Amino acid sequence: MRRYIDLQNIRELFLEEPIDSRGNLNEKELDEALLIQDILPSYVFDFLDQFEEKQEKLRHFFGLLARYFTEEMPKQDGFLRRYLRFEREWRLVLLALRAKKLGSDLAFQLQFEDFSDPIVALILAQRDVVDFDPPNEYIELKERLNACGNDPWQQFLTVAHYRLDKIEELAGYLLFSIDWILGYVARLIIVEKYNELNEERGKTILMQYKHG
Repeated sequence: MRRYIDLQNIRELFLEEPIDSRGNLNEKELDEALLIQDILPSYVFDFLDQFEEKQEKLRHFFGLLARYFTEEMPKQDGFLRRYLRFEREWRLVLLALRAKKLGSDLAFQLQFEDFSDPIVALILAQRDVVDFDPPNEYIELKERLNACGNDPWQQFLTVAHYRLDKIEELAGYLLFSIDWILGYVARLIIVEKYNELNEERGKTILMQYKHG
């Protein structure tokens, strides 16, 4: 989970923006890892080395996140494997919904994905239709987002609450099992991000989450 944050932080470094402190590496360590091409997995450097200019790395950065799921998911089992699968799939569904709304080319957006993967193939099969119909398990996400209209804050809240609910289901309810603890950490990261974006609303949901 923290490795994904490290990868997102690479983008923040390129943009000269503050990094997320929840990653494994601080800014100095991450900068050094990129310089000596060590510490991070080799697929990170293999991907970034495809592009010479920083702007090109940024333009195609979504491809590195796609590689993360491709590389890391098979290495895991139990909750972590279920969690990574879910995190990958809801992002792909969201990508498809947004691409349809903005008229973006789905093939370009998915260029770093495995086209034989079932959910990727389903998205590409709907490349030329007006509206995207997600897999059955993500219909609820589409309905919730449609109810938000064009309000970005409501869309963020909707996705955050959807993830909280689904991750709780994936982790199970056996208190203090490793899956439950990992699920708690995954949900806490979401709530903390919520808190950063809106302190007052974040404090309220954080208290509800801790006591509920």
